[in-house]
Amino acid sequence: MLQADRSKLIPHVDYLEKELPFLAEYVKEIDWRVYELQRSKRFEIERWVENLINATLDISKMVLTIMGDEIPETSREVLFKIGSRIYEKEEEAETFSELAKIRNTLAHRYLDLRWNYIKRFLEIAPNLYPRFIYFTKREMEKDGSG
Repeated sequence: MLQADRSKLIPHVDYLEKELPFLAEYVKEIDWRVYELQRSKRFEIERWVENLINATLDISKMVLTIMGDEIPETSREVLFKIGSRIYEKEEEAETFSELAKIRNTLAHRYLDLRWNYIKRFLEIAPNLYPRFIYFTKREMEKDGSG
């Protein structure tokens, strides 16, 4: 990978690595009741999840571009395409692509629906992100001269 490309990716990867440790805290701290009754916590976790997924999408698009792939039209397709390179099973790539649906749903007005997607993110993120970050870092280490 060229140094210029690596330099663009580093802040996004650093962001994920700094924010993902909070996942365990949110899993313990936020349940439906907290989400429903504590407006500040609801906004905090919604914004946190949305920011993580946006960074994931940014990284995914950059890596696909660097690899010479075309960028699909939808966020779900972007995540599925990069997920297909990262995860061994198609179901795992499909689960990774769910992140786009989660992000899009956070704009919805119904608390119970948004909560279901936040809860789903908290369930799937611990299995998805370590391999995503590993894959991205491995791509960043590749020599861009050839």
